[in-house]
Amino acid sequence: MKSQPSPLSTQAKKCASSLSKWCAYKHLYTVISTLIRGGKMSDQTRAGRNIALLGLFCPFFWIALFTGVHGKELALHAAHSGIVFFIGLSIVIVSLIKPK
Repeated sequence: MKSQPSPLSTQAKKCASSLSKWCAYKHLYTVISTLIRGGKMSDQTRAGRNIALLGLFCPFFWIALFTGVHGKELALHAAHSGIVFFIGLSIVIVSLIKPK
């Protein structure tokens, strides 16, 4: 006899799925899996664009900046956002340069 999932667990899964589109690492996973499967370049370009934008508009960095965080913590957030941005930008450049 199968039990039905509770409405709370269904809602939690739906919320987690909705929030995952804002995670740069999910987009990195998409690019890597597209490369492995031999997918279209436009998929890689789109994912790279999303990664770069998430790095640029990273909420952790902007919240830290606007709340007045100084020193090493702000530098950590800035470095992480910059790395994510440049990874996304390099994915876009490689996918545009690579012959189709």
